[in-house]
Formats: sequence, C-alpha cells, structure tokens
Amino acid sequence: MSATLKPKVLFIGYGHLAKSLISKKLLKLANIHALNSKNVIKNINLKKKISNFNYDYDYIFLLIRPNIFLTFGNQFKKYLSKETLVISCMAGVKLSTIEKTLKSKKILRIMPNVMASDNKSQTHIYTKNKNLFDSKLKNILSTFGTIINVRDEDRINFATSVFGSGPAFIAYLVNVFVKASKKLAKPYNINEKEVIGLFKNVIDINKSSKMLDVFVNSISSKKGTTQAGVNYIKSQNIEKIIYTAFKRAYERAKEIDSEKKNTKS
Repeated sequence: MSATLKPKVLFIGYGHLAKSLISKKLLKLANIHALNSKNVIKNINLKKKISNFNYDYDYIFLLIRPNIFLTFGNQFKKYLSKETLVISCMAGVKLSTIEKTLKSKKILRIMPNVMASDNKSQTHIYTKNKNLFDSKLKNILSTFGTIINVRDEDRINFATSVFGSGPAFIAYLVNVFVKASKKLAKPYNINEKEVIGLFKNVIDINKSSKMLDVFVNSISSKKGTTQAGVNYIKSQNIEKIIYTAFKRAYERAKEIDSEKKNTKS
C-alpha cells in the first residue's frame, strides 16, 4: 500500500456493529467498502454500489455472524490478496479456525462494541504476530475508541462478555430503573432524561469500586429510606445475577467455535 493513499478496507457484513464502526474520522482515514447480505458491495465513502472493482484490499473486517462464517467462510477467500490483513470482530471464532478457513496467517481478532460510533468503544485486540498491528491499523482502530492489547486469546471471550455484551446489560438495567421510577411516580409524569442523568452523575463522581462502596455507605443511614432499599437489593443477590449474565455470555463465546461446520475448501 502506498503511503500517500488511503488504505482500502472491506467490511464483510454490514449490520448494526459494522455501521457503528463507521465515523467521519474513519472515512477520512480509509476508503471503506461493505459487502452486505445480498452480496452487493457498496462504496461507503461515495455512498454508491460498486460495479467494477478488484480485490486489492489492505484490510478486511469480518463483521458477520459466527455461524455464517463457520458455514460459508471459505467463500470469502476470494476477497483476500497476499497482502490483505484480516481483522475478525466475530465472537467466539478462534484465530486458528479463521486461519484454516481463509488460508492466511495475517489475522487479528478484535472485540469492539457499538459505542464505537461515538469513539467510546473499549476495543480488545489479540494476535499471534505483534508486527501485524502496525501504525496504520492502529490509526484505524483508534477511531473506535481506546485500544486494549491482550496476550491470551481467551481474554477476547472475556471482552466479548463484559465489553461486547456489557453495554446491552447496562442499558437493560438502566431502562428497568427508569421504568420502575416512572411507575412509582405515575401521577407526577417524571422526566426520564433526569433519571438517566442520575446514572451519569453517579458514575462521573465515582471512579472506582471502592469509591462506589463509600458513596453507598455515605447516604445509607441506619433505618433510613436508602438503607431500606439497599437491603432489599442485596437480599435479591443482584451481584450473583450480574455475574451469571457475564459468565453465560463468556461461556457462550467459548462454545461457538466448536459448532463449526465441515465445509469444502
């Protein structure tokens, strides 16, 4: 790839996660093409279909569902050249499986999340060959948010659970909190933005688990209203529920690769 040219990138899959990775910063850095479920390739920068093109991509992002790759992954080999670097965003599919399917050793696994659209993804990266993670790729991935390098591939399964699925768990809990407060305050038509803002304000002033513990204790006076509510929450073992949610997502990520189908190369 010429140093004066934007890298050419193909997104294989153009669903919700893929679209969340697209930002003005990314489009300034790279020429993005996307292969959708109808096998149509679009130039995202120019917002048009591509009719005449060659497969000279510098980077290919795998953004399809794991089961699709495990069944049809060998069909994507045609998009790779000898120089193409493949970045898998798929949950659970091991590096060794991707290498075998695509007949390439130039593979990285990453786990971003949908908050990349606001440059707030905490993107975990794993590769066997550290030299693959060069400055050009770092610039591209930095448009998603912060980058966290991991040495053990299983850490990607952990990242899938906490940082990939975690935003959905948090959003669900916040929404339950909002709905419960609105139900209690039904006659008063509470402003849900104020309730959501309450979450943000608590997090803004408490930067660690220890600070959060101190915060809870500081407003939980004996036999008071806060203590009554906190005691009930503790009695429902919320910590175990959250841990189990993370563990099930983690275990599911570990299961996925074993479900690979036998496909002809």
